[in-house]
Amino acid sequence: MSYKCLLLSFFLSITISASESKKAEDESQTWIDFKETVSLFAKGSYTQFQTKSNLAYAAAAAPVVWYSFENDKRIQARYGGTEIKNIVDHVGDAGVIFNFPVIPIGFYYYGRKNNNDHHIQFAKEYLAAMYLTLAETGIMSYFYVHSRPVTGDESFWETEFREKSSWPSGHVVPYMTLFFKTLQFYGPAYATAPFVLTIMSSMQRMQDNKHWLSDITMSFFLSAWASEGVRKAAGYKKNHPFYRWVFENDASLSLLRYQNSVGPKLSWTF
Repeated sequence: MSYKCLLLSFFLSITISASESKKAEDESQTWIDFKETVSLFAKGSYTQFQTKSNLAYAAAAAPVVWYSFENDKRIQARYGGTEIKNIVDHVGDAGVIFNFPVIPIGFYYYGRKNNNDHHIQFAKEYLAAMYLTLAETGIMSYFYVHSRPVTGDESFWETEFREKSSWPSGHVVPYMTLFFKTLQFYGPAYATAPFVLTIMSSMQRMQDNKHWLSDITMSFFLSAWASEGVRKAAGYKKNHPFYRWVFENDASLSLLRYQNSVGPKLSWTF
């Protein structure tokens, strides 16, 4: 009997030891992944200025943001203060919740549990891109551009993490960066949901007189730049085929000479 008890105790000790070893290994890997995420945040802050695709975003941003500034007052007079549908209001308010790493932590632990490196990489890049964009919107708010459409009714989250300038918006950033990262990892079909959330959140911010259109459009392009900067810093090779076709290419613009004619030449390698 004592022999059986001794044998049972031996196997139990091995099981417990293996379980503790696995737990320690998981904790060690989580710490490594966290440090890598911080590194993506830091590297993305400057690699976003070295990514060719961000030149296209910059070319689009210039006229869009300029148009927004020119029409801010007209658009705000039309939509500001109008009745907000419940679902739009809830989505807009939930932006504060998603400023916390709710989604990336969920994807990370789901990926870790199922040994899915794709989900884990998505979590790391989304977290880095979101906080990089939030940091940029906060810093830019210290350079006064304009106040909110209506002042005096700001919440704690709207005053404690930025200065008085409402340009650009930080409230919509979690949805925007989620859109770009979902498009990168899972393709346009799955990216539809965060894109709709982005639209709804943007509507709520303007209807609630919290932000101008120019605040929203600038945040959209900041999110795009940060997302691309983090992507370049990570160097991940298993992005969605649609995203690779559009963004991960060697595009160049040059001159084409044919006989006595000169014209533009666009080279697109993917």
